[in-house]
Amino acid sequence: LILIFFRYAHGNKFYIKILKKNYVKNHPYGNIHPWKSLLEFSSDLVNNLIYNEDGLIILNKPYGIRSRKSNSFQSLKNNVSNGVNYTLEDALPYIAKELNYPNLNIIKSPEMYMSGITLLAANSNIQNAIELAYIHGQYFINTYWIVTVGIPKQSNNYSRLGIKLVSHPQFKNKKQILITSWSKNEEKKIKILKTEYKILSNSILNLCSLIQLVSSTHHKHAIRLFASTFLYCPILGDNIYASQIQKIGNTYVRVHPFFTCSAPKLDDKLFKLLGVKPNNENIIPTHIHLRSIVLRNFLGKTLKIEAPLPPYFDWTCNQLEFKHIIETENCKSHLVL
Repeated sequence: LILIFFRYAHGNKFYIKILKKNYVKNHPYGNIHPWKSLLEFSSDLVNNLIYNEDGLIILNKPYGIRSRKSNSFQSLKNNVSNGVNYTLEDALPYIAKELNYPNLNIIKSPEMYMSGITLLAANSNIQNAIELAYIHGQYFINTYWIVTVGIPKQSNNYSRLGIKLVSHPQFKNKKQILITSWSKNEEKKIKILKTEYKILSNSILNLCSLIQLVSSTHHKHAIRLFASTFLYCPILGDNIYASQIQKIGNTYVRVHPFFTCSAPKLDDKLFKLLGVKPNNENIIPTHIHLRSIVLRNFLGKTLKIEAPLPPYFDWTCNQLEFKHIIETENCKSHLVL
């Protein structure tokens, strides 16, 4: 009755707006940030701790949450539907108090639009131990689970690539590209990206893949760039690098990084499986989850930590009917060997 009244009083546009808002809010992608206050957010982080021992605290960072505050205006925006702007830094005093630490520092954390393992340290000794473990582990410490649109041609692969910044005379900004070879002079200007990936499962109708990716870095959207321009399979929900490949016939090809174009349209069958309308595609989160880490020689031992999938990520896996994944009582996902 209320909707009918508003429709009569304010017209169809307002009525449609209300329906759209309710549709987004009720979708699993529209409720990724359920907290109503900073206290509720901070308490939720404590209740879902992965590890807490000897001053090392490991959180499962929610999607769409920054590690720290930023002064830039752009950083105030949050692209998550009904998203909040709390940061991990905002929650640190509460977490420290609840765990009986004088203070805590964020040492390692995924980017804002990733979920997964975040390392906190209660003192400088633990911080140094974490940094030494990363040195001992060299490149292969972080393992990610990603959902790609499409299926890579190779089922598993190891690569050593270079991330290079390129410029264009007509544009002020620079763009990142991946290169497979470089000169000795270029080596000082590029960042090495080492990856090893394995397809864990393909979805129903072969629309998507669940991929386990070991990557030497995730900074500056390296994983998005790798998936789009090297695997030719963009990350589901990526609105940054998905446009760098385009479909011509049945083949995907790379486009010039400065060429302005929209991302390839998702298959209608995929929209249906995800329960998302094509005009609401922007509610789909970027499906990158820092699944596990291995800290070698950390205080004399090797520590392997695994982070449960976020609810929206797990929901996507169920909708796409990925095989070989079961859920245990503690909500952690494991491969069936």
